[in-house]
Amino acid sequence: MTGFYWERHPDGPFATLIAVAATYCSPDADAEDYQRLKRLAGREDDQRMRVFKEELRQALGSPDELPKGELENAVEFTDENEAAFLRRLWRDLYDDEPA
Repeated sequence: MTGFYWERHPDGPFATLIAVAATYCSPDADAEDYQRLKRLAGREDDQRMRVFKEELRQALGSPDELPKGELENAVEFTDENEAAFLRRLWRDLYDDEPA
């Protein structure tokens, strides 16, 4: 099966988290993209970002529930594992707010 996870499973678990992370955190993204994500993350009036934040919160609590390998394939992070990437992402975007 080809295509991105969020295209294959638009209503699948963590589809928004993976899509947003791929857009703003992948190797194809640049530093300005990541800064744009930081600005978007604080927008409470943006439905997609509210879903992203909730899915990120859920993934932090249960990283084993993420679709196997999909986040890593989409982002190609350099952190030691998905949980470390998620913790760093939360810290970068939401600072001291409890997850």
